[in-house]
Amino acid sequence: MIQEINEYLQEKFPNFWSDTNIRFELGEPYRNGSKQRLLQVNRRVSMIFEELFKPEDYIYVYIKDWAGYEDPMFGNTTPNYLYDLLEGKSLETGIGIDLDEDEDENGISIEVKNEYQIKILFGLVSSFPSKKIFEGISHYEQGKEPAIGQKIYFINKEKNILFHMYDDRGCIAHTLSKEDIRPLYDKYNDWLVDYWRAYINNIFKE
Repeated sequence: MIQEINEYLQEKFPNFWSDTNIRFELGEPYRNGSKQRLLQVNRRVSMIFEELFKPEDYIYVYIKDWAGYEDPMFGNTTPNYLYDLLEGKSLETGIGIDLDEDEDENGISIEVKNEYQIKILFGLVSSFPSKKIFEGISHYEQGKEPAIGQKIYFINKEKNILFHMYDDRGCIAHTLSKEDIRPLYDKYNDWLVDYWRAYINNIFKE
């Protein structure tokens, strides 16, 4: 399954990206750590997710986990929480590598390889505790527990949709056809990240 989904991603969404995407603001204008911010974050992300994926859809859940390696962010204080939520489900595991750039002691640019664990699940949307997962992600940079520090991507191969909530600030929906996410653009236009609004508006120009 890992090889299959990696080949699919490489062909359709290289580097987990498509130029046809919408980026939504989740947390603003509420202050970090506030109850109002977390309530809004989880309400918005769940509404967007439920527009993209219906309960009867089959999806892949792709997890990038730095457990056992240095976490590039803050370190995950509850690293097993995600897997507690997914207890009883079949996970296929493997190893992935992110490539980054750094400078050596002489100021020469060098390529850095960051190794991580890949864990993939497949099943009905309704079989995954998506709201609890989003809540855990929203906690990660807010100093709340339980938190989810792993990167999680939701993939529907039939619809060619890739969805990722990166933290309490926002989420992004990638697709290959703008018509597949136009309803989101129309319905939740007020939630677009302002910095990306011009780029997103340009996608949906007639």
